[in-house]
Amino acid sequence: MIYEALSEIAEQVNQHFKLRFGITEDKLFISNVANNDGSDAIEKDSVILSLINLQEEKKLLNKANPSENPPISLTMLLLFTTTFSGKRHTEALKFIQEIIGFFQQDKVIETADSRLIFEFFNVDLGLQNNLWASLGAKYSTSVVYKVGLIHIDDSMDAEEYVPAEAFPEEEGRAFE
Repeated sequence: MIYEALSEIAEQVNQHFKLRFGITEDKLFISNVANNDGSDAIEKDSVILSLINLQEEKKLLNKANPSENPPISLTMLLLFTTTFSGKRHTEALKFIQEIIGFFQQDKVIETADSRLIFEFFNVDLGLQNNLWASLGAKYSTSVVYKVGLIHIDDSMDAEEYVPAEAFPEEEGRAFE
């Protein structure tokens, strides 16, 4: 469910970028900001979508029948980070502005199984410093969104597990 939600977000934002900038290639990729060794996870001149936190929404628990296993409602914190640097930093600002504009206009994205509601998440400087330190990366132009609600139910059909190594590698992009 989480993967499907992130994939739908990436697909819609990439479609928005293509329409606004007249480009043909995807610019937004789901990834960590940095690899475990501290190196960049994605090549330059892209936008990275990272899941930085999951929180359970306790207010929405069904307490009427405690013997039933109710679905879990989650809120995701998503980080959109740009990898444009140097003289191309102005491109980073354009892409961040488009992300903010996209979610300002479309605060809700419908998926097959859920309704995702986007809310701009203010990150103060102290939290921002801690966030980037914990990600193992240097600060880059970015924006955080709080996204609710994702429902995970134990009655959902389980999908066959496919290891990451089995995913096709995109041409020109190396994910390690």
